[in-house]
Amino acid sequence: MLQTEPQKKFALTIEDLWLGVPVFVLLWKTFLFPLPVLDFWWHLEMGKVIAETKSIPVVDLFSFTAAGKPFIAQNWLAELMYYGLYRLGSLPLVVFANALLALTGFLAVYSLCLKGTKTFRMAVAVSVLAALGVIGTIRPQTFSFTLFALYYWILVCYRSYGKDRLWLLPPLMVLWTNLHGAFVLGLGLIAVFIVVDGLRTLIDAGRTDALRVAALRRLITIFGLTALATFINPQGYRVYDYVRTVVTDQASQKLVAEWQPPLVNDPAGIILFYAPFFLTLLAFIYARVKPDLTELALFLGFGVMGLSALRNGAWFSIIAYPLLARYASLVDFKGLLPLRRFRVIDRCVSWFDERSSNGGPTYPAVNFLLASVAVLLLVLQTPWVRPAAYKTSLLQPGTPISAMDYIEQHSIRENMFHPQIFGDYLIWRLWPQQKSFFDGRVHIFGLDFVQQYLSIYHDSHWEESLQNWNIHYVMLSKLPTEKDSLDMIANVKQSPRWEKVYEDDVSILFGKKTRE
Repeated sequence: MLQTEPQKKFALTIEDLWLGVPVFVLLWKTFLFPLPVLDFWWHLEMGKVIAETKSIPVVDLFSFTAAGKPFIAQNWLAELMYYGLYRLGSLPLVVFANALLALTGFLAVYSLCLKGTKTFRMAVAVSVLAALGVIGTIRPQTFSFTLFALYYWILVCYRSYGKDRLWLLPPLMVLWTNLHGAFVLGLGLIAVFIVVDGLRTLIDAGRTDALRVAALRRLITIFGLTALATFINPQGYRVYDYVRTVVTDQASQKLVAEWQPPLVNDPAGIILFYAPFFLTLLAFIYARVKPDLTELALFLGFGVMGLSALRNGAWFSIIAYPLLARYASLVDFKGLLPLRRFRVIDRCVSWFDERSSNGGPTYPAVNFLLASVAVLLLVLQTPWVRPAAYKTSLLQPGTPISAMDYIEQHSIRENMFHPQIFGDYLIWRLWPQQKSFFDGRVHIFGLDFVQQYLSIYHDSHWEESLQNWNIHYVMLSKLPTEKDSLDMIANVKQSPRWEKVYEDDVSILFGKKTRE
């Protein structure tokens, strides 16, 4: 009787643990994102309206200052999904699903980091930075981050590794066009590969590091089908007009923080733009092999976008981190030999030098214990456990929960002035009993209105301005970060025409005195 070789038992190695670190960082970070007070709640209410009316609104329903204005609910599918998740499992399920969505996009980036280098520890280190740079806020934009990462993964795999998954691009675009307006970046990404690789092949048809003519023809065909897929949405071709309106809106460009250039002294600006930009640039300079023209075009093209606005840093970091992993592993670190007399530098260089590792399982029981602890820590961070374990809320601090309770209980229906940051949550909690004065949909209000809104906080004739909108209540934020609200609170308190009707740690509500 033939004897078979005994099957090897699975043993968790230290390398397996390192592979899990970027995923752990991503989930840990994403679970910490609270439900934002701005730019989430109105989407949830829109999903509710669509589900209950079985129609997509075409004019503004939620504010009294822009009521009846044309409004394209381009994010309708994301909003419907948010509301469906809310109905199934309330807010914890929304938070958890958002984490899984962010993880899906990150895994595409992580895969490219691993594919780009045989030095897996370099890929892990770069992927940890990429995980820190993932924007996992709970808003429709997260769908775009994930789909952009998937597009990039499919295109790089097609170009560099011969994996043809291009057929996925058109159906993914049907989803993307109905989820978020950044779908145009998917078309732009395909166009970069076609144009730059096409030029390189046209100049030298014999080169092997660019797409051949047959591969380019297939990519061009997929581009055409993907472009046609963008018209499969309730608005048809007008969806492009919506994108143009949002991108060119002067009020958003001038006044919304995420539309401003990234700051070098701001953590978000560093992790989204400056760190990947300069680290990748140094890797390009010192790598033994230089990036090709297509890689440079992607790096510089999306780098310009990232420098123009903080929100664009997300697209740039998705492009840059896989390039950083690829070319950092090709850098000759012999120049660091004089510095290895310092223990910290020596240990770092030794860790990246995988030749110093025996590659075998080390203390599998300890490794299993460490993995179990990591899983337990993630479980404690999940939206079902964390609120009870840490006595915290899934909602962002500063959300005016109690004030909305008071307004609802006292059936206050008259027009109310409030900070923009309160507008979205007001829509979710009180619409249609109350309509917002100003909320996260900046582009529908216009620059003139936004400037009037901002001037009210410091205008000595603020009461006359409020009278133009027939305002009977003023709700203001007491948070230290809302300096305009704090200044206006002092002004309202000094006026004999207003009286305080409610106050808590987050907000204060004033009512207009009735004439005797």
